[in-house]
Amino acid sequence: MKYIIDMIDDIRENIQNSKEYTLVAMLLKENTSENFQNAGEKVISSLFIDHDTKQLQLGFADENDTTKELLELVDSLQMQAMMYELVVKISNEHPLMPVIGFGENHEEKQYIFFLTA
Repeated sequence: MKYIIDMIDDIRENIQNSKEYTLVAMLLKENTSENFQNAGEKVISSLFIDHDTKQLQLGFADENDTTKELLELVDSLQMQAMMYELVVKISNEHPLMPVIGFGENHEEKQYIFFLTA
């Protein structure tokens, strides 16, 4: 489980706060050898802060959010919100999935949120 503060540190360290990266959710599944493999990925296109559940929900609405919008949203938060959990909302029919890690693809300018099923 990752928190907003973890993401802020990772973005600063690994992509130097670039505002040009596409946000991507990558689902990882464990194979029989207990190794994780990519089971699919999708561009994240919406961001929602839920103060009641203390979560930053990443989703797939018809918006066009990038690291620019993500950093602007996070910059507007008060300090206690830095400990909100990062989750991905695939759809209203699926449970929220916690983010377990981060990555980046500099060639394709992607900032990646890793999830497990």
